[in-house]
Amino acid sequence: MGFIFLIIKNKIILLPVIFVFSILVLVILSYMGFGFGKYSFDFQDQEIILQSPSFEHPLGTDQLGRDMLARLIFGARLSFLVAVVTALIALFIGVSLGSIAGMLEGKIDFIISRAIDIIYSLPDLLVLSIIGLLFNRSTSGILFAIGLISWMDLARLTRAEILKLKQHEFILSAVAIGLSKRRIFLKHLLPNILNVILVSITFIMPRAIIAESTLSFLGLGLSPPNCSWGTLASDGWQFLNTHTNLILYPSIMIMLTVLSLNIIGDFLTELNQPKKIYI
Repeated sequence: MGFIFLIIKNKIILLPVIFVFSILVLVILSYMGFGFGKYSFDFQDQEIILQSPSFEHPLGTDQLGRDMLARLIFGARLSFLVAVVTALIALFIGVSLGSIAGMLEGKIDFIISRAIDIIYSLPDLLVLSIIGLLFNRSTSGILFAIGLISWMDLARLTRAEILKLKQHEFILSAVAIGLSKRRIFLKHLLPNILNVILVSITFIMPRAIIAESTLSFLGLGLSPPNCSWGTLASDGWQFLNTHTNLILYPSIMIMLTVLSLNIIGDFLTELNQPKKIYI
């Protein structure tokens, strides 16, 4: 309740939270089969191609006569799916490898750290393109590709936090009384780095949305008829001079979502900072 009160009290964070929550509600309702309007995202009507916004089509139609509102909502499903799955992959791989490197140190730490450096040296766009093409631009391939390039920062952060905490007296005392490394990690280290990990996740999610959007905009994203905000922006680019709204809608959604998630991440970072006490 205290956290909710802080959000309500802070006007800067309130709007981003409401926006992200609203999009999530739309996504969940669409997964449950609730339609928004009588048109599905892939329904085509050649008689209403590139129609302006109207009562029947609030955001107009695209070059194949498909309802843009329905496609924006469906695109939100895949864009948020990319963000969540990427965060979970980064959480699993990054925290696991970072914890192993920080706990064991020595040769294991050296090998993991150098492996991260090697992966860091690879161009992200090249890795995304190759993996996306290998999986024939499928949803699972895009998820795997973006997840594969998103865990390194979290691994480094986890390792650094563990190495720092291991120098604290309560950890040294736990080692002195003979507690196992497994118990020290689960009971003392993991709870103390959990907040930092969760804050880091809030920054991984918007980067994943941007990565997917970039890949889709270059034509290496999802195969039709599936769509995300990135593929919608890519389709709308062809009509930039004549029907700007086709690229404007998905671009605005990407911008507002990424901005909202970054503001939420900054807010959580501030909450996680130790408070200064003046005497």
